[in-house]
Amino acid sequence: MSVIDSYLDTLFSPYPDSPRLREARTELRAMMEDQQQDLIAGGLSESQAVGRVIAEFGTLEEVAPVLGIDAELRGDQGRAPAAPRLSLARAQEYVETFRSTQSLAAASVPLFVLCPVPLLLGIALTNGADGPARWAVGAGLTLLLALVAAGIVMQVRRRTLMAEVEDIEAGRLAPSPEVLALAKDLRQEHRGASARAFAIAVSLWILCAVPILVTSFAATSAHSMLPLYGVCLTLMMVATGLWVLIGRGWADGVADTLEQVPDDSPETSVHPAIRAISAGYWPLVTAIFLAWGFLGEAWDRAWMVWPVAAVLFGALWAVDGALTPPEEARRRRA
Repeated sequence: MSVIDSYLDTLFSPYPDSPRLREARTELRAMMEDQQQDLIAGGLSESQAVGRVIAEFGTLEEVAPVLGIDAELRGDQGRAPAAPRLSLARAQEYVETFRSTQSLAAASVPLFVLCPVPLLLGIALTNGADGPARWAVGAGLTLLLALVAAGIVMQVRRRTLMAEVEDIEAGRLAPSPEVLALAKDLRQEHRGASARAFAIAVSLWILCAVPILVTSFAATSAHSMLPLYGVCLTLMMVATGLWVLIGRGWADGVADTLEQVPDDSPETSVHPAIRAISAGYWPLVTAIFLAWGFLGEAWDRAWMVWPVAAVLFGALWAVDGALTPPEEARRRRA
């Protein structure tokens, strides 16, 4: 008898030998063996792979939602039926719908990042002794609102197209073994493209501070607006990274949805205060930037809001992770 079989005997021994649980045992065994083979192919020995698989799958209660046997484990099938299964056909429909609408997301999100650029360029190009030209500020604000509106229209259009697979996005359907296999194949098929997109995006985000630093050091009293050009270049680099990552690195996110891996970003935090802060965070940052620039006439310094805001948002993410209860953290990793 293999180690996995012995482990499964231990898992299922407290429960009755019903047809559904026997079927679930077969499904779980196949999943564990697939994972073991992947780890061995990755360079682990057989014993190391078995140990890793057992550690990752954990207890039967933790994998029960995936197998659809919650009710059987509780022994109260009549009170709380298990979640309906996600069929392979529906999963494939979801993948195709997501793929076909991803270009809208890849275009709309960078627009939100780029929307201040026309305003900043107008201010930098026309700034004089009396401040920037009114027409430049007016045109910049108009273009800012137009870019935001265009991004919102794209997001609404995508949400409309994704409405037919909303139940899958919401995690209302338990993935079948075939769906889990589809998610695994999807990761493998797009692993190269996702890795390249991630590398390009992260490189751009690391280097995006360079334009701000260079223009800040090069700024003089005669060229006090020079840092604004650096901010524009920084925003363009950030937007380009987002465009690449969203457009090419979508497969892992789709696989996570099919596998029902919960989102652990601050916007979906279990803490209402963190959700509220994250929901209005970037609009508030934009308002602070504009208020500082207009009311304080400090466009040459207001750019500092953006890097500081990025660091603080990262801190918010870290705080959310630290405050998340252990049982919720385990559920997110399950």
